[in-house]
Amino acid sequence: MHRTVRALSRGLALISELSARGPSNVVQLAKQTGLNRTTCYRLLETLREDGYVTFDPMNALFSLTPQVRALSEGVSSRDLSSQAALAAMFSLLDQVSWPSDFGVFELGSVLIRESTHPFSPFSVHRSMVGRRRSLVRSALGKAILTASPPALRREMLNLTASLVEEDAELAKDRRFIDDIISQTREDGYASSVGGSEPGISAIALPIQGGGPVLGSLNLIFFSSSMTPDAAAKKYLASMRVAVRDIERRWSAANKARGKVT
Repeated sequence: MHRTVRALSRGLALISELSARGPSNVVQLAKQTGLNRTTCYRLLETLREDGYVTFDPMNALFSLTPQVRALSEGVSSRDLSSQAALAAMFSLLDQVSWPSDFGVFELGSVLIRESTHPFSPFSVHRSMVGRRRSLVRSALGKAILTASPPALRREMLNLTASLVEEDAELAKDRRFIDDIISQTREDGYASSVGGSEPGISAIALPIQGGGPVLGSLNLIFFSSSMTPDAAAKKYLASMRVAVRDIERRWSAANKARGKVT
């Protein structure tokens, strides 16, 4: 039997952890893999030079690149969209302090794929990834609905009516949906006050993916602290920058992915 190469196993452990967690810093990776930080840095730098990992110096986050697909099918569209969103979300958090979520439409509701709640000083939640929000009552859902073409919007609402019992009647209410679309377009952003939970408000913007709407980005705040209109006046410009950054990263990741598939 030949001796095993420990460094290879450690490098694969880092790739596996990045695939499972998404963009991460060295402290997180060292903790999850059991490696010391110096070893993590050396292995990550090797993976970066070989094109399997990228580093965002603004947020000190390492991410997998689409080149990993040359080894396996480990990088999916879901991974790419989350990677595209998270770096921009951390930049937004640095500016506004309030937490944000990145959500996508799935099976009649909005699935939260990434969140900065664990890192915000103003968050009362520490676990948001994997939670669902209403398509017709949450700011995340309203943003996606409004930005979707009419035919796709009808399909989304039909799914909601058939799969989400608590939203079924609202999804069938044409006047209610028309009011959502009209108000969101007039404001230039989607909003909710207590739509997901009492005392919590949000504003949100859609994220375009070069075809169907990729998802949406929200900003969460206490209803007692400000109105959606006040939040928009203070933070909407920063949110638009974040959305453009996500769209740019998504486009670049897909182009790179196409070169290796």
